[in-house]
Amino acid sequence: MRRSVLFFLILAACAKRSEPPLPGDSVSASGTVQLAAPKFSTMPEPVPLGAIESKLFAPDLVMEHQAAIKLDGAQRESVLKEIDRGQSELTHLQWDLQAEKEKLVTILDVDKVDEKKANDQATRVMEQENKIKSAHLGMLVRIKNLLTPDQQKKLREIRGR
Repeated sequence: MRRSVLFFLILAACAKRSEPPLPGDSVSASGTVQLAAPKFSTMPEPVPLGAIESKLFAPDLVMEHQAAIKLDGAQRESVLKEIDRGQSELTHLQWDLQAEKEKLVTILDVDKVDEKKANDQATRVMEQENKIKSAHLGMLVRIKNLLTPDQQKKLREIRGR
């Protein structure tokens, strides 16, 4: 029974959707990575960040407020290098993920599915997703480490508005 539930959840996670990612989806169809569900809201009050997101700074946030946080030239270059490195690594990992998903789809595209083969391939898909999450987290950590405590404080203040 437990395996069937797990298999169904894996199937649901791998299925292509035309609507936005559901909570818990971490790699969207376009290959972008989210450590938590999207934070879109029609409510006037801001939606609080998750525990992980509140400790890190998205590259866009740093870029948009580089003057406000007094990012110096060396820091700017280092952040850009980390973004380039991260994007390159993520692109390769996303290609690998897509290849693994295609293999899973092929396994599932028969009338009688070999459950062991499907579970093994689903495991490879999830391992690839974890590699993407790890690479993304690593990039965010390296960017945070390039910022001074005062710059981090200023970004938290800006994000809190």
